[in-house]
Amino acid sequence: MGIKHLDPNELERWERIDGIIYDMSPAPSSGHQRLSRQLTIAIGSYLNGQPCELFYAPFDVYLTADDQGDYVQPDVAVICDPSMIRDNGCYGPPDWVLEILSPSTGVKDKTTKLRAYKFAGVREYWIIDPVHQFVEVHDLKNNVFPTVYGKDETVTVGIFRDLQINLQDIFD
Repeated sequence: MGIKHLDPNELERWERIDGIIYDMSPAPSSGHQRLSRQLTIAIGSYLNGQPCELFYAPFDVYLTADDQGDYVQPDVAVICDPSMIRDNGCYGPPDWVLEILSPSTGVKDKTTKLRAYKFAGVREYWIIDPVHQFVEVHDLKNNVFPTVYGKDETVTVGIFRDLQINLQDIFD
């Protein structure tokens, strides 16, 4: 059986990575949304008054800065270059991307999207596992082996050394 090619015109939410269309349904669970909200509050509070902006899904990110290249909808994205932000999304790689694993997207988030973000120039990438309650932090800018933090730990954000996120606050 061959690969089924999806038509984005037939999908409500989708992503395109390396020319392949990925269906983004079903919608995230309530637990996924709660976790996204907690992260958005923690990061958004820190960014208040900073030059960087936080955006959360659904938000269009054109990683290659054009409409024909890789197109994703990360759960949370922090963008520090205001020239990349347009009315219909971000054109270029965000500085920091956070993806919350779900059963339908987990493998893609840990493989295909990780490669796409690294290649595009995302500086920091977090993979958050809500079931096992850990965060895998990838320093893509410095090509450092990922660090994994459990729910009782505090993470210092690599691109904002004075921002610390207590994971117990996020997962509870």
